[in-house]
Amino acid sequence: MSVPIRDVLVVHPNAGRRAALASALPSYRVVAVESKTEAAFKMANAAPALIIAPPDDARLFLRQVAHTAPDALRVFICSKSDPAGLAELIQSAAEGHVFSVLDEALSGPELGRTLSHLLQHRGSASISVPLATYSVHFTLNEQAHEARCSEIGNFGATLLLPGNLSLSSFPPGSTLEALRIEREGKLLFKTPWAHVQRALLVHDESGEHLRLGISWATAMHPPPPVPGVTMEAQSEVVATLRKALRREAVLWLQRVNDPSVQLRLDSPAVDVVDGVAVLCCQSSGMLEGWAGDEVDLFFEMGGQSYSGVCNLLVNEPDGRMVLHVPRSLVIRNWRSLPRFKPGPDDRFLISFQSPVTGQSTTRAPLDLSVGGLSFPFDAANEIIPAGSRLEATLLLPDGSSSPCLLEVRSIHALPSDGWPDGALRPFRAGVRFSGLSQGARDAILRAFMRSRCAAISDGCDVPFQDIWRLMEEARYRFHPDYPFGDDSPLPTLEDTHRKVYATGDLGRCLVYSNEHGLQGQIAALRVHSRTWMVQQLAVRPGVRRNEQISYELSNLVVELGEVQQDVEFIRYCWRKDNRWPSRRMGWLARAMETPGLSMLQHFCYMRFPLNVEQPPAPQPQLRVREGVRTDFVWIELHLRDRGELVRVLCEDLLTDEVDLRVVSERFRAQGLHRGRRVFVVDGEYGPLAIALSEEGTPGLCLIEKTNAFSLIVPNRNHPQARAAIQALVQRCVEHARERHRPSAIALVDEEDIELLQQSGFENLGRFSEWIFHRSMIRRGCELWRSVFERLGGASTLEWPTEEAGE
Repeated sequence: MSVPIRDVLVVHPNAGRRAALASALPSYRVVAVESKTEAAFKMANAAPALIIAPPDDARLFLRQVAHTAPDALRVFICSKSDPAGLAELIQSAAEGHVFSVLDEALSGPELGRTLSHLLQHRGSASISVPLATYSVHFTLNEQAHEARCSEIGNFGATLLLPGNLSLSSFPPGSTLEALRIEREGKLLFKTPWAHVQRALLVHDESGEHLRLGISWATAMHPPPPVPGVTMEAQSEVVATLRKALRREAVLWLQRVNDPSVQLRLDSPAVDVVDGVAVLCCQSSGMLEGWAGDEVDLFFEMGGQSYSGVCNLLVNEPDGRMVLHVPRSLVIRNWRSLPRFKPGPDDRFLISFQSPVTGQSTTRAPLDLSVGGLSFPFDAANEIIPAGSRLEATLLLPDGSSSPCLLEVRSIHALPSDGWPDGALRPFRAGVRFSGLSQGARDAILRAFMRSRCAAISDGCDVPFQDIWRLMEEARYRFHPDYPFGDDSPLPTLEDTHRKVYATGDLGRCLVYSNEHGLQGQIAALRVHSRTWMVQQLAVRPGVRRNEQISYELSNLVVELGEVQQDVEFIRYCWRKDNRWPSRRMGWLARAMETPGLSMLQHFCYMRFPLNVEQPPAPQPQLRVREGVRTDFVWIELHLRDRGELVRVLCEDLLTDEVDLRVVSERFRAQGLHRGRRVFVVDGEYGPLAIALSEEGTPGLCLIEKTNAFSLIVPNRNHPQARAAIQALVQRCVEHARERHRPSAIALVDEEDIELLQQSGFENLGRFSEWIFHRSMIRRGCELWRSVFERLGGASTLEWPTEEAGE
């Protein structure tokens, strides 16, 4: 423990509030009493470390505490809408009493974190600093203030303001917004808010001052603003709950949409009664409610928060409770990027000067990613508050170093036995990188790949001929423009392969190797500005199942897409007649279906070889024109009206992005081409049909989806819709000839198959495509792992010719 376990005295006339306050501090011995008179008898027998009480008669109570428990931390629970209580606390502060104030509206978890934070604040390091050196700026009630800092610590500071300010303007608990501390004009610390803990008028040789004791949070930022994902499968909900219990996650319960009383569940266990999964537990207090009432259940695990609604089955006076397992769970990520623990061969070190003391410090990261890292420090001796800015140097495994800037985003206590007096307080500081060099990013990503699977390496370092040979031996049969046995396209494909995967920004190629050589390969491409398309997975036949090559490759390439912070969507594609991915990926897509965040769609792959003559088009042809901005606006609005927002975002079909000008710049920087042409056939009141014709360097995608066209037909029952489609198909074929393509490729709906076949196109099969938001990646990886765990019992696995790629 970072703070020694000692008694906590809770004083409150409301039994439910006493129970909530007691349950908020599960690691402490809590004594709860109803009145301050009873509290006086308790303090006479044993002095507590922390006293929590309401604000009425605060001055009299503080005088009693000063006599019986002089070292106790005093905390008053007071609502901001209680003017009498606030007035009593202000008067108590004016008399020189020192205490802290918490808002009555805080929920159970918030209350527990804040109280633990105050105890840690009390035992944390703090130093006095020269008044002339540190200036403080903040806003209170939309009025800007400037102060001087006389003392600073990990969790708060002491400020001096001019004495002409009224003490009543800074009541305990008031919020100081946009607080920043500067040292000689340079920003040292910044936090969105801090709370006034105490205020006091003081006199010294410089005159009269208003002294404020303030505290700030251990985390200076809210969770990432990503939408929640709903887990609806009951078996998955039960498995997640059991996993949380194995990891000893703390479960909390409250009335639906009512955080006034939140209870921690003790000894929870998931059981099955008459075929129904139930949660049996012992509550830390009494929750008002009857059998059949709905209650909210929530917990945190693995950097994610989970919440769901349960039905109350049993609620006995002794605290025994039985609840239905939630019908669904809503999942939210608390960290934007996953971190990993570096292996012994990948040693990183971070060096910096302490922002306050100036002490030089070097630490080995506890975990890291390209976005940030965490490292340990002793809060009893070091001052590194959340919100600090640090100039640092990152030492890489090869011995080189990279300068960077760190922003401390959070600090949290680490479990430790410590010393009996609590002098050792190990904490974890979570920081965010800025200004990290590309070399340092590459070193972190290489270490990340080795930590996930040592057998996987970067495919850009492998000769393309070896990868091509692997795909041929794996009978990867679907890239019709590049048949095996014809080596003429290989120089072009090899050049594209090198340019696409050299930097990792446009795509990633991963290979799996063992003592028998190259066993598997997968690639991913930034097919659009925000979309990471997984493609070309091939595994050598006859490999042993316990190696789980498909799982390792596909999960890692998706996680490498998540590392790209501007990637919002992951895209998979597979042939419907390829049974293995069709069954597994289809199940995964259905299990994770979330409207607005995912989309499962199907299309037919049509190909017309351009070395043959196209059948004559019927006369007369409708006029086809080039698309303009008004057409781009129509495309976006039309797809939004159809509820295809996911497609709009993942395929760059926003008005300003339809021509792919954003992503084309990234490809052009690597000597590659990526673009899109829009062809339109007009009707009387709007477009009859629109063709989106993709352009790309040959070999970006082996089935050439980046050189295919698709159709948007708003009304297929229009008498001229068929003629409009025919005109667009002919124009797209001409466009492919102009670009010297070996074939014209169409990705169309089933309704268009007959018409394209009449135009000379061959139907090469039906494909499925699954697109999902990055907020679903971690859950998807967990479900994908469960698929392979169920498959892991057999000794060998006969992989099909193609796995989860095209």
